[in-house]
Amino acid sequence: MKLGDFKWFRRKRDDEAAESRRLILEETQSLKKLLRKQSILIEEVRREQEAAAAKERTNVEPLLDLCDSVFHLQRAFRSPGLMSRQHAQVVSMVSKRLDLFASYAGVEMILEEGVPFDPRIHEAVSNRSPDSPALEIFEVIQPGYLRDGKVLRPAKVVVGAATDPNPSPKGSIAP
Repeated sequence: MKLGDFKWFRRKRDDEAAESRRLILEETQSLKKLLRKQSILIEEVRREQEAAAAKERTNVEPLLDLCDSVFHLQRAFRSPGLMSRQHAQVVSMVSKRLDLFASYAGVEMILEEGVPFDPRIHEAVSNRSPDSPALEIFEVIQPGYLRDGKVLRPAKVVVGAATDPNPSPKGSIAP
């Protein structure tokens, strides 16, 4: 073999290495472009999901306000004698219809009293037994709402130990 043959092999090897580097660089640039496009698409999907969730909350908010109003109306006339029997029936009918309407919208009210406190769906505004490890709902101050298993608004409640000697009257007030 001659010296020229070695140069030819070296030049061929160098040319192949340069071509490989060029191809790798092109593939790297293509991958970077695809990753940029993917991140843009992911961001667009995230924005669309956030907009849909905001729209859903906006659509439900008037219903939640109406449910709150009926709940407070019921609470205002909870004591016997404050309202005639006919008025109590009307409020009860309105409450049942509102509950049905809320269920059509997929909204479930959190109203139960006398059940264990669950920090995922309840917000304690007062604790009558701060040293007790097991707390129970004594009174619902403001109802909470669930939709598709997700908490839209936690119920504001008064809690205490299950053996508290002075609990509020128990019972569910369900519109």
